[in-house]
Amino acid sequence: MPTLRAFLLRVLIWLPICFAAWYFSSILYTPVLAALSGVMLTSTLSNVFERIVADGNQLVILTHIRVLSELQGVAAQGELSFEINPLKYGYGIALYTALLLATPMADSTKAFNWLLGVTLLTLAQCAGIAAEAIKIVAFQLGPEATAQLAFPGWALEALALSYQVGYLIVPPVLPALIWLWQAREVLATMTGWQAPAQNAQG
Repeated sequence: MPTLRAFLLRVLIWLPICFAAWYFSSILYTPVLAALSGVMLTSTLSNVFERIVADGNQLVILTHIRVLSELQGVAAQGELSFEINPLKYGYGIALYTALLLATPMADSTKAFNWLLGVTLLTLAQCAGIAAEAIKIVAFQLGPEATAQLAFPGWALEALALSYQVGYLIVPPVLPALIWLWQAREVLATMTGWQAPAQNAQG
């Protein structure tokens, strides 16, 4: 069984490889994110969001919010759209993959764990995208857009908090938690740690 130091060295080797693979393959993964996050938004706020489409590495959020504009002196009316970069919510997949590849376990177990972990991280990534889309409508597109959401004050506060958690905490922390749960026995062996025995019941 490799030592903890050997494991950490393997993680350092795998990290740049996994990040490069994740970044250059992200354009293939963006349509999946568009579909899943689109379902999250349109199923809960169908009066505000129309759909999400992939545009390279970016996501274009199409809304039902009507806006007036003037082009060359001619007034026009259209529906508002904006872009979101999904990569800032998804880099945890590369981190998680590097941790798992460096962990000594059977290939079949590793493959199953990876599929489960990536599924959970993808859902978390889509939740972060959805939270940012709602946050943009609520706070950045003017009072008309905010009114269309019809959120009470406490819901706006909760939205701001969920956006911060989804952006700052979930991407780096959730991959480590998933890996710790999946590799707990291997990690205990590498570190020599054993759970304290329970006292015998009289």
